[in-house]
Amino acid sequence: MNLGDKLKELRKEHSYSQQQLAEKLHVTAQAISKWENNKSVPDIINLVQLSEAYNISLDYLIKSDKQLQKKLSMNNIRLKVFNFFVVAFILVIILASGVLIKAQFFISQHSLGGWLIVSLGFLLIIFTFLSLYCYIVKRKYFIFLWSAFLTLGCIVFVGLFYDYIMQLLFPL
Repeated sequence: MNLGDKLKELRKEHSYSQQQLAEKLHVTAQAISKWENNKSVPDIINLVQLSEAYNISLDYLIKSDKQLQKKLSMNNIRLKVFNFFVVAFILVIILASGVLIKAQFFISQHSLGGWLIVSLGFLLIIFTFLSLYCYIVKRKYFIFLWSAFLTLGCIVFVGLFYDYIMQLLFPL
């Protein structure tokens, strides 16, 4: 028996309507309906609340449903990946800032191009991490991936044509 059938059976045994159960769990009746029709699965917090509401073990709900176990395992992996990306992002920003501080970038007088390249570099780091996060965790990545490519293109363009751009903006 899959999870949806178990949930529907348990709800009827305890004489709950979908709306009553939804209010008890602080979710929508549509969520209950989706769970019972196997269109989605409850997260681990809702599974624990369901086991408490029906006074059953969590094992009873999830042990026989291998697909649910796999999905819960994937959510755990995604959470670990997200934590890794947060730590990696912070370390990369600290490293990049440290390199700029060590090179005394913020103390020296720099041209507009120098500040532009550094700003675009930080944007590239941000967009790259966002695109990786969205791809791995959310399975959607196009907007940040294209933003990262666009930023990288701007860095290359400014780097290659810096002298020409400065002559156009500030003619002597």
